[in-house]
Amino acid sequence: MEINIDKNEVLNYLGKKQGMILDAATSAILDECIREIGAIAAPKTTYRIFELENDENGLRLAGTDVILLGRNIASHLVGCSKCAVMSATLGIGIDREISRLRFSSVTKSVIFDACASAMIEALCDTCDAELKEKYHKITSRFSPGYGDLPIETQRNILALTDAPRRIGLTLTDSFMLTPVKSVTAFIGIE
Repeated sequence: MEINIDKNEVLNYLGKKQGMILDAATSAILDECIREIGAIAAPKTTYRIFELENDENGLRLAGTDVILLGRNIASHLVGCSKCAVMSATLGIGIDREISRLRFSSVTKSVIFDACASAMIEALCDTCDAELKEKYHKITSRFSPGYGDLPIETQRNILALTDAPRRIGLTLTDSFMLTPVKSVTAFIGIE
């Protein structure tokens, strides 16, 4: 799967304001990172669709024991009858390259990391576009750790999407995703 990296998005991750021009050396490193990341990344997504049911404790994903806790996710899904549960990753090669670059070129490491952040966002956008094509009206993504949705919800998403087996996405004991350049989210479907 080819994912295009938006240079303006990379610049946002680097803290550059729109319209700012990079010097030639930094621009060359950025172009090099984009080429390299395209060769290293193994972008994968997986998602499942669930009906939403009201539960006394929150919103339940029908057919499961998963209840989405918190006012923020409930507000985000108002008017939705279904919910997509999504997992996405660029693969472990990206994490390894960022770590390797930290020892050889801090500048390139930072730029490569920003490119990877832009790429995972673009990968999630392709998943959004696929859902929008099928269902027409969807919400934006809402991930565990946003607002009052507990970060521990990551465990449920990985289990529901079978992410460890299907795309190689796992969790640390502190509920951080591995590989790091990965995203889990809920997307409401009206």
